[in-house]
Amino acid sequence: MLTNFKQYYITNTYSIRYHYTNNHTIMTNLSSNINCDTFSEFRSSVPLLVAYEFMNINRRENSDYELLEKFSQFRNWSFDLNKIRRFLQNRKNTIVITCEKEKIEWVSKGFTRMTGYDSDEAIGNSPKFLQGTDTSVETRKNIRSKLAIQEKFSGKVINYRKNGEPYTCKVEIFPVYDTQNDLVNFVAFEHEV
Repeated sequence: MLTNFKQYYITNTYSIRYHYTNNHTIMTNLSSNINCDTFSEFRSSVPLLVAYEFMNINRRENSDYELLEKFSQFRNWSFDLNKIRRFLQNRKNTIVITCEKEKIEWVSKGFTRMTGYDSDEAIGNSPKFLQGTDTSVETRKNIRSKLAIQEKFSGKVINYRKNGEPYTCKVEIFPVYDTQNDLVNFVAFEHEV
């Protein structure tokens, strides 16, 4: 049993390596959901702990931009991805991609932070599922008419989070064409105001 083992809270993904006098090493991965006092009940058949150390594990998950870049290549977009890259630098911003029939195909991680909905709850739905009683009828009509003629929409929309709380977001929706100039997607840039 580990004695006098201090409690450390881990903020990134780490591993802890236990070194024993008989040259055995045990490696245990920790996540941000675990703190080191979890191992206070740790028992080993190897009798003596000589030292321990924390090592940062470089696990890199794909950024929203990298995922969207792959999506755009798959769909052969002819859209300026630098606008998306700059927009996603603010973690409070979100991007929603719909197909030409306005069904959600992809959302950035900011979508969950803004709305409370996971991506799998959004994909396949129309963005209208976020609207409610305080969403302006005029705004809804304006969005529909702009998208029907494949023009940019810009305005403020009252949407609703998963918990029912209303919020206002500034939305810019652009039509996205492929390299043959066919409409393939709409991209919505959203920022809570």
